[in-house]
Amino acid sequence: MKGEGKVLMLMLLAVVCIGCAPPSFVRTMEPTWVSVELRQDVDYEKAWPIVIDLLTKRFDIAILSKDDGYARTAWLYTWTGDLTNDYRVRTTVKFSPDHKVVNFKSEAEYRKQWAGWVQGTDTRLLATLKSDIMGVVGRTTR
Repeated sequence: MKGEGKVLMLMLLAVVCIGCAPPSFVRTMEPTWVSVELRQDVDYEKAWPIVIDLLTKRFDIAILSKDDGYARTAWLYTWTGDLTNDYRVRTTVKFSPDHKVVNFKSEAEYRKQWAGWVQGTDTRLLATLKSDIMGVVGRTTR
């Protein structure tokens, strides 16, 4: 009887965790934009291909407009390290009109059982993007 109880508990835990979001998920209706000022030695013509190259190493690009300074990736279902159908992330990059600042946000969604997609942001993705963008085109803070 004890063995059956453990199996039942494990099955119940598995059902409850189906559709659980990773710890880096934060539920929000409007993801926050992060801004990185370009270094003085990096103009828009140099920054644009560097930022796009950075994105394409992790994502497929869904929308790309150099004239508008805008790029959005396709949804990525492997951000957690495993292929999953219930958690996805994407990112949007938008350069400021004067092309001196690159703004970006992360969007994340997880599929909550019986409730559909829940919107939010992924803090790990946002931190990774900030670190990567700062490292290649960003002005250092003092």
